[in-house]
Amino acid sequence: MPVIGVILLLAQITCAVHVARTGRNYYWIYLIIFVPAIGMAAYFFAELLPELMQSRTARQAASGVAKALNPGKELREALRRVEITPTAENKAALAEAYLGAGQAADAQAIYREALAGIHATDPTMMLGLARASFAAGDAADAQSVVERLREANPSYNSPEGHLLYAQSLERQGKTSEALEEYRALAVYYPGQEARCRYGLLLQANGDRAEARRLFEEVRQLIEYGPRHQRRAQRQWYELAKQQLASL
Repeated sequence: MPVIGVILLLAQITCAVHVARTGRNYYWIYLIIFVPAIGMAAYFFAELLPELMQSRTARQAASGVAKALNPGKELREALRRVEITPTAENKAALAEAYLGAGQAADAQAIYREALAGIHATDPTMMLGLARASFAAGDAADAQSVVERLREANPSYNSPEGHLLYAQSLERQGKTSEALEEYRALAVYYPGQEARCRYGLLLQANGDRAEARRLFEEVRQLIEYGPRHQRRAQRQWYELAKQQLASL
């Protein structure tokens, strides 16, 4: 069999197996087998490409490649935009670029500058400042900023902000308060990070039985969940398995 024929056959088998494993409609298998070139191309553009475009992992990988090829580009462009038009939005984007570059103290300073006038209580910017403070090692300030954010924006809900608040308490050694926040987070936080952090803190404070229950719950939720979820939550899946083996 010519080499091209072998490659085509392997591609057909791979696509057909992917259809079966991901639970897609079986008519794709007929298309892939009976009209291979057109069927595989249609399958890629109709089913795989949209998934890849929406994949957070894929976007992060593309971003990582871009940064590796041109390090500092995002920060330089953000600086240039602020020099041309020093709006609060452009300053917030610059602060995020500083955070991405590992310059948390600079991000803090820029966020404080942006949080002025009509933007003084902007919840997105306040949360950005809290993240910058936490990254800079100032957990007390991160806690304080999140508390001011809640007071100024009582209807604003952010699972990420809630998780950051719990982490800030934990970082300061405020264990009982942190456990209370993690307990609330575990009920509604999307993904398994909050449950895992809750389990780790429980384990560190001697509640091994509850920690084991949480890690087992994380393992099952990820293991029996959708395939894309297993990919996105792999870090927490591995952590849960590791902790279960040690408990």
